[in-house]
Amino acid sequence: MESEEWILGSQKSGQSPVNIDDKAVLPAKFPQLILTGHWLNDGYACMVNNGETVKITLTGDRIPSTIKGGPLLDDIYEFENVHFHWGENNCQGSEHTLNDTWFSMEAHAVHWNRKYTTFAECVKHKDGICVLAFLFLATDKNCLWSNFHLEGITDNLKYIHEPEIITEIPANCLHWMKNCLNVKSYYTYRGSLTTYPYNECVTWIIFPKSIMISAKQIDEFRKLKNNWNEEIKDNTRKVQILRGRRIFFSC
Repeated sequence: MESEEWILGSQKSGQSPVNIDDKAVLPAKFPQLILTGHWLNDGYACMVNNGETVKITLTGDRIPSTIKGGPLLDDIYEFENVHFHWGENNCQGSEHTLNDTWFSMEAHAVHWNRKYTTFAECVKHKDGICVLAFLFLATDKNCLWSNFHLEGITDNLKYIHEPEIITEIPANCLHWMKNCLNVKSYYTYRGSLTTYPYNECVTWIIFPKSIMISAKQIDEFRKLKNNWNEEIKDNTRKVQILRGRRIFFSC
């Protein structure tokens, strides 16, 4: 897999994830970033272990969850899924790093550009996908505190230890995203998917405000199994070279 990633991924010029160095980012003013429908208590949410990660989708009788504004300007992007990346320990589980510092876990809220009609068509275009990235920081293992905003997800992971198992979870399970959006500042750059085939089709929006999560809650992710009946201990991609791209900081 490593050699395949090098051939199909790292040889391209605009790959993700990257390290974000505050000394090199450029300040920028964007229109307001507007999210609609992500944490409503309508319809229902489904969570699946797909053998590589935890993936959450929103379905049922609810308005489409969309994002517009910010670096996306007038394009409207529709929610596809939220999935998670974690590592063997809580010191190195995110994909993006800030000033060479890792976080414990990273969530990606994937959206596709409606002007291209389908998700499959979107991955062929540089402005086809928008991913909101959220960074998590774990508490000390002896801490008894738990982030109740995440319990709708973490308390149900025990039902999907085996791959391809699906369970229903609370419809407003993404409410934890809202607190990050209260902070107007974020990083943004053009990059790629962090999984095969690494299409360079993503506008990344990364929120620097970390979300606290208990060590016990992250441990529940590591109990999930892949298609070879092994626990998924690490599903991150290594940091890629920036190769002259610019990273902007919304202010």
